[in-house]
Amino acid sequence: MSYYKKFGTVLKNPIFIAYLEWAYRKGLADLARLNVKTNFHKTNFTCLLCGVGNEHTADQFIKFVIKRNIQAKIWIVDLGEEQIEAITKLVKEKYINRDITVIKINALRLEKIIPNESLDWIETDGVLEFFDDSSLEKLLNIWKILLKPDGFITTRDYSTGNGISKITDALRILIFKHWLGVSLFRHTHKEFNDLFEKIGFKYFEGSTPLPTYKRFCIIK
Repeated sequence: MSYYKKFGTVLKNPIFIAYLEWAYRKGLADLARLNVKTNFHKTNFTCLLCGVGNEHTADQFIKFVIKRNIQAKIWIVDLGEEQIEAITKLVKEKYINRDITVIKINALRLEKIIPNESLDWIETDGVLEFFDDSSLEKLLNIWKILLKPDGFITTRDYSTGNGISKITDALRILIFKHWLGVSLFRHTHKEFNDLFEKIGFKYFEGSTPLPTYKRFCIIK
């Protein structure tokens, strides 16, 4: 059974959908910590869901955005064939009149399809751990190029340290490898902090219901 089908049982759970709504709202609220005000009503508001999981998570993101700006331009990208096929079907059936582009692509090639400084918002959930150190740095630099000067990023991911978290990280990575067939990479709080500083990002880190799973709000 594929990653899409196995992990889909989690992603379509009402509890997870409610979590996403909470996470989007908290991420936008976190912008105030960085003295940034969001303006979803601006002309040409454009956003990116980078790594999507399945059609249920895509649907939640689309509804969240168009509730605030029905004219928004929405990019949705993922590397999974089944995910992209399911989301394309969702858009054709439910959002045919909305400005939504769904593309199968490696996130490290986003600059090939999305214009520089065109994105107001980049959103992901649990995506950063799919990239090793060098690839993660490349991804974040690409995001920085694609963001408008006043654009922002919201994401959640594991931000850990030493002690017991090293053991739980190893177990999580092992489970995902054998259950879902995907490789994950551990990133510590210090590594995130050093990388954001190196790239020139400002950020706020907050908590989630999982102790080592942190939410990040990031700006240029």
